[in-house]
Amino acid sequence: MISRTRFIKIFLALLIAASLIIQISDESEAASNINLKIGVADGVSSGNVMGEGLIFADARGNRGNVRNGALIKASGGGLSVGNTVLTLPVTATANSGLGWGGTRYRGKLTFIGAGSGFTVVNELDLESYLRGVLPREMGADWPLDALKAQAILARTYAIKNRGRFSRRGYDLDAGENSQVYGGVNAENARTDRAVSETAGMVLTWNGQPADVFYHSDSGGATADVAHVWGGSIPYLQVRQEAVNYTSPNSTWQTALSPSEVTSILSKMNHNVGSVRSIGVAQVDSAGRAVQMTFTGDRGSVNVKAHDFRMAAGPRVIRSTNIQISRAGSQPAVNVQPAAAPPPAPATSTPAEQPTSSPATGASFTEMTRAGVFTSAEMMDMLKNPEKRQEYIAIGLERMRGNTGAPPAVPTPAPVPAAPPATQIGGSGDFVFTGRGWGHGVGLSQYGARAMADSGMNYETILTHYFPGTKISK
Repeated sequence: MISRTRFIKIFLALLIAASLIIQISDESEAASNINLKIGVADGVSSGNVMGEGLIFADARGNRGNVRNGALIKASGGGLSVGNTVLTLPVTATANSGLGWGGTRYRGKLTFIGAGSGFTVVNELDLESYLRGVLPREMGADWPLDALKAQAILARTYAIKNRGRFSRRGYDLDAGENSQVYGGVNAENARTDRAVSETAGMVLTWNGQPADVFYHSDSGGATADVAHVWGGSIPYLQVRQEAVNYTSPNSTWQTALSPSEVTSILSKMNHNVGSVRSIGVAQVDSAGRAVQMTFTGDRGSVNVKAHDFRMAAGPRVIRSTNIQISRAGSQPAVNVQPAAAPPPAPATSTPAEQPTSSPATGASFTEMTRAGVFTSAEMMDMLKNPEKRQEYIAIGLERMRGNTGAPPAVPTPAPVPAAPPATQIGGSGDFVFTGRGWGHGVGLSQYGARAMADSGMNYETILTHYFPGTKISK
């Protein structure tokens, strides 16, 4: 017979265990039932709603039934649907084919007031949202592990930034201010598979969703978030690409006239007069521009390279991995390296630097491309950078064993050195010669593709670009 004291202890233990199970169950259910509001059209006055068996309903209980599609219009602070005027907000559902402006959406559409017009919001669950994001952010024919890495980042971004545009009545928009979202029209079987096989997975730091960013092509090395948007995040620092690759924007060139540069600076509230010279005043450890100096006939000003890029237009100056010249002259080389950001906490993984062996001239990247290391070894090195030299020694032995002598492996182009500052003057247009496309922070999509092509899985890819983070579910 169990004593009363022992019975109480057992009862309390069971009670605690039950409460934990309920808590875990509730958290899991909450994660699987996240709903999002996506702004798909902001401040419009009319448009076409698609759908079979459309039903429009407002908060007062008024309804407008439409058989197959409808033209809706803003009308006196409400919404005109055929001969019916409904009070905003109005919700539209359909038996099938629900859509707005030619794009079909899962979930429902809600129309909310916006000035004299209305805003169109697609309300749906997180996983359905991701099905419309992934093919717009990464090629559906890319390697599955690259798509899985992208799916986890897209999910993490959505959760982390939920409510970002709450003042406008939605969580995220459907464009480049958030993540590009194409609804049902964008869905693809391969990207659907990447979403379903990573269902519920997010990237975390200290148990919370991480701040995740991604871009098209880093140009050889990612950027430190401190040099782009400010602040210091241990897992968003300079990272050399693990595998060499090329993309449509591996190299590019843009020419801007002095008057165009002057106009861009004016837009940034800097008046130096007619711009006569430009210099890259500061670079990071990989050679990416951090600070730029502009000199005109009324003075000089230093501006953050990222700010200048955004003012010029991110499709004009595609990255801050640039060199500058005047038409008909030699390019200007980048200059003083930026000060290193504050040391990362001991729990984070230090940024990796390219390593090469004098005995072979083979870099770590070239060894990776040659398939010298297994996926498990790559993962071990990414988690434990201090082991890299040991693995390089092993790799050299393997390479010698395969050929009997060190193979002739081409050495990657070195990062430009940092000579004294140079101001590019003279005459003619300013020519920006660059590498990569995007802000450079976080994951490089073409870099992820190259890593997946070389046999690395999505865990390895995410560990490389976001060291110290974990994949949680």
